[in-house]
Amino acid sequence: MKKLFLLLVLLGSTGFAYAQERSVTGKITTAEDGKALPGANIQIKGTTRGTNSDADGNYRINVSDDATLIFSFIGVESQEIAVGSQSTINVSLKADTKQLQEVVVTALGAQREKRTLGYSVSNLQGDALTRSGEANVIQGLAAKTAGVLVTSSAGTPGASSKIVLRGPSTFTGEQQPLIVVDGVPINNETVTSSPPDYPFNANLQGVNNSNRALDLNPDDIASVTILKGPAASALYGARAGNGAIIYTTKKGRNQRGIGVTVSYRLELSQVNKLPKLQSDYAQGSGGVYQTADAGPDQRLGTDDDVAAGTPNSWGPKISGDPTLQAYDNPGNFFKTAVSHTTNVALAGGNDRANFRISFGNLIQNGIVPNTDYKRNTIRLTADANMTDNLKIGGTVSYIKSGGIKAQNGSNVAGVMLSLMRAPASYDLRNYQYGNGYNRNYYAFYDNPFYSVYNNPFTDDINRVLGNVYLNYHRSSHLDLTYKIGVDAYSDARRQVYSISSNGDDNQQTYGQVNYDNITSRDVYADLLLRGEHRFSEKFGVNYTVGHNITSFNFTDNFSRGRNLSIPDFYNLGNAAELYASNTGTRRLTTAVFGQADFDYANQLYLSLTGRNEWSSTFDRTQKNNFFYPSASLSWVFTESVLKNTPVSFGKLRLAYAESGIPPVPYRTRTYFGKPSFTDGFTNGLIFPYGGVNGFAYYNQIVGTPNLRPERVKGLEAGLNVKFLQNKIDLDVTVYSQTTVDILLQRPTAPASGFTASYTNSGQLRNRGVEVMLGINAIKTPSFTWDVNLNWSMNRSKVLRLTEGVTELSLESAFNGIGGYAIVGQPLGVLYGTKWERNDQGQLIIGTNGLPTLQGAQQNIGNPYPQWLGNLRNTFTFKGITLTALLDVRRGGSIWNGTYARLQRIGRTQESADREHTYVIPGVMADGTANTKAISALDYFGRYLGDNGGAAEQFVENVNWFRLREVGLSYRIKPKKYVDYVDISLTGRNLYLNTNYKGVDPETSLTGAGSNLQGFDYFNNPGTRSYIFGINFGF
Repeated sequence: MKKLFLLLVLLGSTGFAYAQERSVTGKITTAEDGKALPGANIQIKGTTRGTNSDADGNYRINVSDDATLIFSFIGVESQEIAVGSQSTINVSLKADTKQLQEVVVTALGAQREKRTLGYSVSNLQGDALTRSGEANVIQGLAAKTAGVLVTSSAGTPGASSKIVLRGPSTFTGEQQPLIVVDGVPINNETVTSSPPDYPFNANLQGVNNSNRALDLNPDDIASVTILKGPAASALYGARAGNGAIIYTTKKGRNQRGIGVTVSYRLELSQVNKLPKLQSDYAQGSGGVYQTADAGPDQRLGTDDDVAAGTPNSWGPKISGDPTLQAYDNPGNFFKTAVSHTTNVALAGGNDRANFRISFGNLIQNGIVPNTDYKRNTIRLTADANMTDNLKIGGTVSYIKSGGIKAQNGSNVAGVMLSLMRAPASYDLRNYQYGNGYNRNYYAFYDNPFYSVYNNPFTDDINRVLGNVYLNYHRSSHLDLTYKIGVDAYSDARRQVYSISSNGDDNQQTYGQVNYDNITSRDVYADLLLRGEHRFSEKFGVNYTVGHNITSFNFTDNFSRGRNLSIPDFYNLGNAAELYASNTGTRRLTTAVFGQADFDYANQLYLSLTGRNEWSSTFDRTQKNNFFYPSASLSWVFTESVLKNTPVSFGKLRLAYAESGIPPVPYRTRTYFGKPSFTDGFTNGLIFPYGGVNGFAYYNQIVGTPNLRPERVKGLEAGLNVKFLQNKIDLDVTVYSQTTVDILLQRPTAPASGFTASYTNSGQLRNRGVEVMLGINAIKTPSFTWDVNLNWSMNRSKVLRLTEGVTELSLESAFNGIGGYAIVGQPLGVLYGTKWERNDQGQLIIGTNGLPTLQGAQQNIGNPYPQWLGNLRNTFTFKGITLTALLDVRRGGSIWNGTYARLQRIGRTQESADREHTYVIPGVMADGTANTKAISALDYFGRYLGDNGGAAEQFVENVNWFRLREVGLSYRIKPKKYVDYVDISLTGRNLYLNTNYKGVDPETSLTGAGSNLQGFDYFNNPGTRSYIFGINFGF
């Protein structure tokens, strides 16, 4: 890696001499108004050499007398000019209003005119990420285009974000798209720290782990291309069955001297939504006051006089007791978080070489005390023309990130669990006793203040992303590129629980320390041969053939120490009970592929691709190579019809493709692992026991040698129409994607000694519609108004599981509720308990005055939205820009486990209405109306709460309308010293209107590493943010 870095520095700072060349200068302007055209491309025909015009439209390039220059830019007609004896060449480029050839980056880094594509893609500029101030390049895509669902796990620093394109495509495998940076796929996994002997689903508790795309610096991104369907991503094979997101980073360009850009953002964040709590009633039960310090009717006791207390708020009225007062515990706990983002970049170059080096620093503090996320990035990119035909370049990035995270979810050390349940009469700020031990209203929960300072989770990530390429361009028929990329990171994690904490994974020990050391390495290499051939003036082909090899290596070394002898000394040598585990994954994939893009008469385009792939994931004795084809067709019909009409551009497209989702490695064989045993009375047994080691079948699942990759088959059709000289741009896509051969577990006979075997038998279908509308409402020399509207809907349906299985749990969840794959239902439906009802839908009430539960669980909600929509308005007046992004979500169920428990313990605002009895509407078993009165405790605890209540009671069908972004910026162009100064004010999530009773409904308890969706159980809340930014260049 050191050699790579030195090579890039050399390339970025060294020019190359060319014989018999001289300098040509000039200025590029627009033909319509004579204004300078910055960023225009000037290329020497037949070579890889070229440059770009600067901010004033000026350029300089070294050429020979016999050279021909090609001048081009998006949306204008290209020109070719022979240099001859000229030393100054000024060019005026005419607008190509009829065709507006937008160029996008597609699979394998190929740049193609968008008009030629037979499938839908979305292209965003880098400022779409930086404008919102989001630190995560995945979260920055939320509400930016159609067909994209982004879900943040929480508003805490370093929390993961999950992205799904066109619906979930598999049951238990990876559902997120492939992330590609500068042509090289990178790792975007979210890894949970959980030892093999942990018996529960670690995604339901712990901390909000990061997804690794968070390591990318948004300020380094130049553009983003979203390949939503398999037709767009088929060339990536089995890694891109869920689509692909291609990030292209900023590079240096030809300019005089070295350009410097500096940016700084100051961000203030606050909680944007919490459940509404009552502050009228105190801690206790049955109207009797009770604390955790000494029992009923006792105030603060001594350090040694501690009783368990109660989490209930069914005590007396606070206003009726002069010794009691109500505390705003959430208001006292959450703080206004101050974050800082600083970026500095230096760039330069000429027509022979260019470079860009950037430094980024992010300090993101959390609304939860003692939480933060820090990221430092250094990035260098360089390109150089060694000769007229040979070009070399590459990129290297070093990222150091990590921070402190707080406990979350179903976790007695979780900050929201203890904070939201805290009685209004208890002041949480007095969070520890004189001996330093945890002090709380209930002895079995950690005080949230105590937890954040005494149970921290820390991670320290060191990551290197790099690639080097060599390009030989002989002619338009022969362009050869070899690229090799590396993505390697280490993640050192530590989780501690103090001696008096309840949060350890055993809850019966005294203190715990976990060390988790994760390493990952991806090596990716492509050999590409590209070319073109014209059969006639109207008919031609562009072609690509190539070879790819990918190597992946992952290890996870976990160690744990329990029962600490010395308080606050978190070392394994201080633990009486030790445990260690080592897991790893290795995978090797090779492939050959090809693509042929035919064009006819500048209006008809046919693209054919194929990729044959071999993977070590599959058993060597069986077939381990698989073929992924695609075909797409587009017709620009306005080249033939509708001329001289308001329709300035029209295109029909149709595409079919197949891509894959590889199974998790090591499913083809049966493996052994170190088991643990529990009997319900003791802490259980783990090996080695009594000095003797032991192993058992791992997960008791037998391997299956003839597995295949899951295969996504996609069909899509679309229409793109532009009106009134491209002032109105409408793009509509309909699609149907079916995933076959989905891997799942098939039950086996108990006598076999196994519980299940793996099989390729599941089928899942997604169908949907995407609409994108762009309107250039007003355009004058001093004022513009642009409108962008996106709308999408997706419907998933489980078509098949396996023989004898009609329902499949995606992951373990909570009692009475889970996420399931059920034949005939959308994937991931919430499957839980319901109340018994008669044919008229009336509740059937028991003799105790409460509804009765049905015997079997049923579908009680779909966590995926019915439709998504967003609207952006952008106004510019001279140097002032005002932009606003509205985000609408219709439907999508969330199990509000938080509110269910708060109802039970008497903390919701509703439960303050308790001074009378309740009669639940319904009928008795004999059909007569229910008249049985029940207490408020039973009404809120057993009917509306989770003390035996049906899970359907807590599932909310969520809608929202939010002002996701609003920004005001002003650009100043001083005459001296500084090229420009941008000053901006931005608000994020300033307004949220929703029917959801919990935290911001853009939340996920299980995070990006899980396929469970729609669960909220004391999730950490979301935020609203106010951002001041300044950016200048010179």
